[in-house]
Amino acid sequence: MTAILLKELRSYFKSLFGWIFLAVFTFFEGAFFVANNIKYGSPYISDTLNSMVIVLIFILPLLTMRILAEEKRQKTDQFLITAPISLVSVIIGKFLALCLIMLMATAICSVGVGIMAIYGSIPVAETLSSLGGFFLFGCECIAIGMFLSSITEHQFLAAIFTYTVYIFTMVVPGFCNYIFGAEKVITKIVSITDIFAPFDGLLSGVLDLKDILYMISVIAIFLILSYKVFAKNSVQLSAMGKNRFFLSNLLPFVIIAAIIGVNVGCNYIPEKYTEFDITQNGWYKITDESKAVLDTLNEDVTIYVISSEEEVDNTVKHYINSYDSYSKHVRVVYKPTTEYPEFAANFTDTALYYSSLIITMGDQFRVIDYYDMFEYTYDYYSYTSNITGIDVEGQITAAISSMINGDNQVKIYCLSGHDEPALPDYIASALSKVGYSFTELYLYGKSVPDDCDILVINGPRSDLDNLDIEAIKAYINRGGKVFMTTATEDSECKNYDDFIKWCGVEVTEGTVLEGDYRYMITSDDPTWILAVPENSSPYTISNNKMNILVYARGLKYEYENIPADTSIGDIFVSSSSAYVKSLMSDEVASEGISKKDGDEEGPLSLGVYITKTNSETGETADIVIIGSGAFLYDQIDSVVSHGNSDLFIDASKKLVDNSLVTTIPVKQLTYDQIVVSISMVLFYIAVFCIVAPLALIITGFVILIIRRKK
Repeated sequence: MTAILLKELRSYFKSLFGWIFLAVFTFFEGAFFVANNIKYGSPYISDTLNSMVIVLIFILPLLTMRILAEEKRQKTDQFLITAPISLVSVIIGKFLALCLIMLMATAICSVGVGIMAIYGSIPVAETLSSLGGFFLFGCECIAIGMFLSSITEHQFLAAIFTYTVYIFTMVVPGFCNYIFGAEKVITKIVSITDIFAPFDGLLSGVLDLKDILYMISVIAIFLILSYKVFAKNSVQLSAMGKNRFFLSNLLPFVIIAAIIGVNVGCNYIPEKYTEFDITQNGWYKITDESKAVLDTLNEDVTIYVISSEEEVDNTVKHYINSYDSYSKHVRVVYKPTTEYPEFAANFTDTALYYSSLIITMGDQFRVIDYYDMFEYTYDYYSYTSNITGIDVEGQITAAISSMINGDNQVKIYCLSGHDEPALPDYIASALSKVGYSFTELYLYGKSVPDDCDILVINGPRSDLDNLDIEAIKAYINRGGKVFMTTATEDSECKNYDDFIKWCGVEVTEGTVLEGDYRYMITSDDPTWILAVPENSSPYTISNNKMNILVYARGLKYEYENIPADTSIGDIFVSSSSAYVKSLMSDEVASEGISKKDGDEEGPLSLGVYITKTNSETGETADIVIIGSGAFLYDQIDSVVSHGNSDLFIDASKKLVDNSLVTTIPVKQLTYDQIVVSISMVLFYIAVFCIVAPLALIITGFVILIIRRKK
């Protein structure tokens, strides 16, 4: 077998076939790599490999067309048949020679991975899965091409047959799905020939052992068929007498039937044993928070999918299978509209897109439209949209969690009319799916509505009038819940500052500047302060996030002077190196913001929680005050991966004793981009698309000339 392998490799690289193949491959791989990964900045080599599939299926037949057809044309197949080497070794040796060339092509792709690692971080597991899937896909195509080369002695016909099969497997399964629907028998049969689907699965970040088994099975089946055709007139089989019929006719098909049987059997193995999420950010696996919700289930939950199992969106399918496999109380039922056209109408009057979900528990239900499970950005110039976040888990867990805890509708009123910024979309997205609603509140002398569960005062930039202040005080006296951020120093909101003093803390006149670089996001800007909630704070965020307070003002109080009906605790505290400066003062304008003698010093409270009890009614109010008016600015919040919003979300649940309701943030499909200068982009274009291909072709010509001179 080794002799056959080396012979084939020499035949490809002593001629121009192998060199031209690698040159063409390098040219296109380089072009796609520079466009997708270097210029666009994607750290995923799968973007390039996905583009290279079309190139691969057009250039691989140039290698496989001669592998057996040439032996027949030159009658050297008789030599191989009569040679003292098994025909199995001949087929495998030739196959492995082509696989080594495919491995060289994959190695060229790996060079790109190394280049990306220089300029940024890459997702290692996904990269390995993509490269491995690309190599296996190439081996599949080689095995198919070998078989088609074995049935003719004309290389041109072998190439035409191979192109035909490749195009059939690429086009016909999708065409049948479109015409007949995924649930039809003809579609299911034709879909077996789709050699592209398993490769796409490996590129997606989900390692499915069934996909790998399928690809290996395709390789094995076509190698067996190649052996069957090539061994038809074998002297070795003739010498076996009575066993020849069994070995040449029955045994290959028995093995093929066994391979198909194993694949069919594996389809009945639950996905939790065969599918593994290898994405760097865990895009397709349910989190511990969702598992904790499922662990509390005492009633059965049914997830109805408005689609057939074959047509359901792959991302949605990964998640619902995870819920189904984790909890014995969860089951998944598919309700395609072709078979159950009126099913969804029992739950909603809105037409649902395919792959939408209806989740039931007892007599409760939640409807989740497909489009609500993804986050989109829109390009209004090209009228296109791109998925930027996955919220499948967030929607399903929120639905189950809210049904466990009953219909706890929470109304949040956001004070308006004083130039308050809007809350980040991230907050509305996270809380709306667990029954929270948001309403703008213009007081204009009126009282805060009785159905207000939480009042939000988000950093007003113009002052509140006395009537507004009195209305808010009355709301607090009747046990209201308030989340508020201070006004910035330059807003000059005296009434609002006095109201905060009435709540129990006094706002510093100036802005807090951090003197310890460990608490600063940049060493040259002490007004951007990094913080994490105090251990004693009931309002928290996840351990891997931080909060940021920009242009914060200190919140001062003295324990010995706190009234008996009030309790105060810290959420954020600055370092002892912090100090207060009035950024609007003449001193700062002339001398800068460096610390001077007499400046108020830290540590300073930058966020507090207050409990006030009305001595007359016994009603208890809860107030959260954050010392940064920019705390919930969308742009500021994004700097700390929505850590500020997460604290607001946690507070909004605990303020109304709704902490059992679980919210899972949208999983952002973001990544650290590969950043390369334009000069280096041009350099890599020259290397991959000009220098390397020319070097390979020149090498081939040199070897060919040297060989002919000998």
